[in-house]
Amino acid sequence: MERDNLHIFNPVIISIGDANADLIINSVEEAAEELLSEWPIDDSDRYYEAVKACLDCITSDANPDVARTAFVQAAEEAGLAIKGTISGP
Repeated sequence: MERDNLHIFNPVIISIGDANADLIINSVEEAAEELLSEWPIDDSDRYYEAVKACLDCITSDANPDVARTAFVQAAEEAGLAIKGTISGP
């Protein structure tokens, strides 16, 4: 994926997977990829809202921060540890 085409937001650090490895998500595209491939709970309202928010942003001019918020809420619902955020520039 070319960086110029990404919908960047302030990064979110989460633990995901069996090893609880830290994962830094800093774009709508990365959030969508995690939701659609590695997500532990893929049949909840928050999950569907996060997927929709990501796809809306990718296919239109929706605000990336809306997708970020939905991603964080889905992560919390799935019981993933939100280890923090990284401030933007």
